[in-house]
Amino acid sequence: MALISIASSLWFEETPLGATLNFRSSDKIGGMVFRVGISHESLEHFNGSLRGPSCLWTIKDGSLTVYGDREELSLTFSSVSGAYREAAISLYGEELHAFKTAIHAFAVRRQTTLN
Repeated sequence: MALISIASSLWFEETPLGATLNFRSSDKIGGMVFRVGISHESLEHFNGSLRGPSCLWTIKDGSLTVYGDREELSLTFSSVSGAYREAAISLYGEELHAFKTAIHAFAVRRQTTLN
């Protein structure tokens, strides 16, 4: 299973069902770690959304919302159980390129394994 680091606080882990996007909101004590599982089907839809001039994509349970354009994406993570918590990160430059490349790689991996 692959591990792809996007930024020091953002990374993907490949899973049998797709991928998990992990985000650590702070290196300080009390910082939260958000873990969002994304299925192969959702990765394919997300990959398609990232190809346009702008992107607005939300996972069904509301734990991740992504919006932006070709130069910057904002990712907002939300807790879906317990006390409501929210944290965000903006990606641009090399981090944005790495994020889009990872989404694409995980999305097309399903197509390859199904053939």
